[in-house]
Amino acid sequence: MRIELPAERVFTMPFRFWLILVVSVIVPFFSGLHPAIFVFWLIGIWGITARRGTTLRSEDQKMFRYYAVYGIPLGIWEPIQPNAAVVLLGERQSVRQSSYAGVMRYQQQEGFALYLVNKSHREKILLARTARREELDPFIKALEEEFNLKLERFSPAISAKTRARRKR
Repeated sequence: MRIELPAERVFTMPFRFWLILVVSVIVPFFSGLHPAIFVFWLIGIWGITARRGTTLRSEDQKMFRYYAVYGIPLGIWEPIQPNAAVVLLGERQSVRQSSYAGVMRYQQQEGFALYLVNKSHREKILLARTARREELDPFIKALEEEFNLKLERFSPAISAKTRARRKR
């Protein structure tokens, strides 16, 4: 069985790439067709179509982490680690931008990320990122049944050296 986890956009705010594409389509009508304008078309379409995702295959317990551009996935098949588990973490990203005029723009995004972790939870591999938890629930169930990857609470192992340093 193959499970295609939800793919995410590489560029979460693709407005700039839409702007590049629209300008590079409109400019040739006013200034004549120049061959260099096709490079801007490719840059605009690249930014709009760039996706990152993961496909899991249960026959041989492998995963395909890919970066897709123009709809073509690029990546390699990797074996799933033995004694691995999955964790679901809430994430919050914020962007603060300001201009010379003193105008400040603040944008905050919240979502959930599904990670594949090793036994000690020290290594995390991003499998999927979505805006709502409900989107990941059917995939978590399929991962538990097909791949024997249990959903666990994230608790990384802390070494004795780190614990002693924190006590100071």
